[in-house]
Amino acid sequence: MNRRIVLPLVFVLVVILFSGVDSASAEGNVGVTVGQTAKYTYAFSGTHRYDNGSLISSMPFNVGYIETITIQEISGTNITVQCVRRQLDGTEETNQWWVDVNTGNGTAGGVVISPNRNAGEMVYPNWAGGGQDSEGADIINETILLKCGDTSIAVNHVNLTYTIDDQQSYWNYYWEKETGLLIKYTIIGTEVEDDGSLRYLSYHFQRVGLQQVFYPLIDSADYPVTVDSNSAIVGFEFNQTERQLSLNVTGLTGTAGYCDVTVPSNLLWGTFSLNMDGYPLVEGTDYTQTNNRTHYIFHIAYIHSSHTIDIVASGAIPDEPEPTEPTEPTEPTEPTEPTEPTEPTEPEQPAETPFITTEVAIIAAVAIACFIGVVSFWALRKRK
Repeated sequence: MNRRIVLPLVFVLVVILFSGVDSASAEGNVGVTVGQTAKYTYAFSGTHRYDNGSLISSMPFNVGYIETITIQEISGTNITVQCVRRQLDGTEETNQWWVDVNTGNGTAGGVVISPNRNAGEMVYPNWAGGGQDSEGADIINETILLKCGDTSIAVNHVNLTYTIDDQQSYWNYYWEKETGLLIKYTIIGTEVEDDGSLRYLSYHFQRVGLQQVFYPLIDSADYPVTVDSNSAIVGFEFNQTERQLSLNVTGLTGTAGYCDVTVPSNLLWGTFSLNMDGYPLVEGTDYTQTNNRTHYIFHIAYIHSSHTIDIVASGAIPDEPEPTEPTEPTEPTEPTEPTEPTEPTEPEQPAETPFITTEVAIIAAVAIACFIGVVSFWALRKRK
């Protein structure tokens, strides 16, 4: 099945979700300006595991398309936005949507909300559609700071959880508080197969330039790797057997790009070598490496367009030896005659983690996307 079919499917589900946002009193206002633009990446990642937790297959973080949103027109509290979606093969699709940030009505619900909302307030302050009241409306949970480039921005966060057939999906949305423009959202869903195995899929939509946190084990919060970059990060993968992290980056051809990659020292350690597009990078010229005891920090500079960056270490989980308890010192004994040295044995290598093919990955994506669609359908039906 083609990925182009799967990726728009989940986007449609997101639009469906926000078309049902409730709200109540207070006049809305507009925080964005005409011509304002933001670029986003759209990606999947996921795993398939046996009921005992052992891995069957996995799908590393992989971007399907890059989307640019531009504010085209503002009339009162009505905002018209243009969305240009560019597949990684270069093909483009352009859509035009609108939303009233006072009422939430329109086809661009969730792309822009009313600005300067506070914790406990509704996403759209004066919902007026569908004869619904404020009960059960989406509420700003909190305002937090997220790093974007060299600055931190105040961001409003909404968390939603749905349960269907005893399986939960988690939806997290983030908007810039000052403007109301979308920063990112993530959707995490699970599905239990007939054999008891569990499919886990994450959907990521994030503004380019915003600090990203990747999890090498995909469905585990262990060993978070932080990436600050002015490039679009279109791929991330951890190869345990090769003791290697790989990043795929892209940007406007000819412009300067950089990545600051912060790696936990209990994930990778020892002697490092870095490569770009298969060629070795020179420390001090192409990149710098520092260590603060808990993390290794790599600053990598390059010229766009698209590159693959590999960070390879001499040690990685689960290579680290188990610590041993110190023993009491013993009395020295008489020296013995030296013995002939023996040939060293090759250390046992960890088993290779299986990775699923693109075809199987898409099947997994479809399964989870369908599940999330069911969640959205029943959530909206409950509201009506």
